[in-house]
Amino acid sequence: MSRRERGKGYKKLLWIVPAAMLLGLGIWLVSGYKNGYEAPAAPEEPVTIDFWTPFSGGDSSFMNALVARYNAENQDGVIVRMNNNKLDDYYTKLPTAIVTGEAPDIAIVHVSQYAQYVPAGFLTKIGAAEAEEAGIDWAGYNLNILRRTVFENGNYHYGVPLDAHFSVLYYNKKWLEKAGLYENGQVKMEPGEQGFTDFLEQLQGSVPADVAPLAVPNVRIDSLWLWWSLYSQIDGGGTLYTADGKHAELDMPAAERSLNYVDSLYRKGLIPPDINDATSQFARGKAATLFLGVWSIGLFEQAEDLDFGVMPLPQIYDRPASWGDAHTLALPTQPEPDPAKRRAALRFADWLTRHGDVWAKAGHIPAFEAAARSTEFLALPHRSDYAAAADDVAYFPDNPRQGRVSDALVGELERIWSGRQTVAGMLKRLEPTIDRILEE
Repeated sequence: MSRRERGKGYKKLLWIVPAAMLLGLGIWLVSGYKNGYEAPAAPEEPVTIDFWTPFSGGDSSFMNALVARYNAENQDGVIVRMNNNKLDDYYTKLPTAIVTGEAPDIAIVHVSQYAQYVPAGFLTKIGAAEAEEAGIDWAGYNLNILRRTVFENGNYHYGVPLDAHFSVLYYNKKWLEKAGLYENGQVKMEPGEQGFTDFLEQLQGSVPADVAPLAVPNVRIDSLWLWWSLYSQIDGGGTLYTADGKHAELDMPAAERSLNYVDSLYRKGLIPPDINDATSQFARGKAATLFLGVWSIGLFEQAEDLDFGVMPLPQIYDRPASWGDAHTLALPTQPEPDPAKRRAALRFADWLTRHGDVWAKAGHIPAFEAAARSTEFLALPHRSDYAAAADDVAYFPDNPRQGRVSDALVGELERIWSGRQTVAGMLKRLEPTIDRILEE
């Protein structure tokens, strides 16, 4: 297929899909971990592959360290050239590069993108023979993540899972102890809406005025993640579309209940207004609790004088759930595929996922189950406090328009937090807004 022909089919699909946002500094990690990966008996001709990522701050440093280690250790004569991009525009740059024939050889792709990228032809199938030759063991990956990278009736793999990441509740032990909410290594919190509200109000009455009881940015996608998490905790919730994905369909009582509750946290000042950098605020001790993804743990572990803990998002309703996504390694479509580069890319993907315990130092849960069970991973601080929550991840639905829908929902929520719209007004607009996007 020519570049021009591909371009016609792809233009309308170049949407921006926000994902995890983070700031901070990471550390350089190179360890002597042995993972059982066996290189070919004889080196092949040298080959350089381009690897694109959307990481920043700590994540970027951890991945840079792993890439440097692979370049130093592999016996294939392969050099991985990492190109880190800002997350804000990553999912504009990557499709554009694919359409123009300038795609990287391998790229990080969130599983939330697959419903759009696979039908668009942005990613290539990973054949059984080439996966076997690269040492990839599909049975070794977390099934909940793996299944979201498999298409065409489960016959074809389009990506190699790297991790699961999701939102958790960080807490500052000093402020919780001051409020009488942390004793003998345990957080004291009663269940349900009232229990969580009482917990935050007790913090509010105890901490200094410049310390947020709960830090959540009121812009960007963070507040959508919070609402989606609570909506997904309610029986019948966590839906946006009809079964065929062609029309909006929400459980409106569940959507109303969860949205009213999140709104109450803002109105009571339990989530203060105008928080733009919640990560930095918590790292500086200016937030008692923080709703954010696990990817910031590596940063907080380096923050001076920060004594913190991590727990899954509390179960406020019928079942545990928290928004989440997963990083995968995929091979973008090339105008003239190079078999040597594909082999090198898949071997690198296999090596990287088998070193998931090192990548987990950034906070993520390894998708390769042997890495998630390894003594190296289990010895990491904090991870065992939330690792089991990977089974309760509330992914956004698989829909090629999900990125556009998420953007629209973020805008609707920002209108509420800024006082330009009521919860009732948003609920009235929800399904018509989604339907318009689906019809475009």
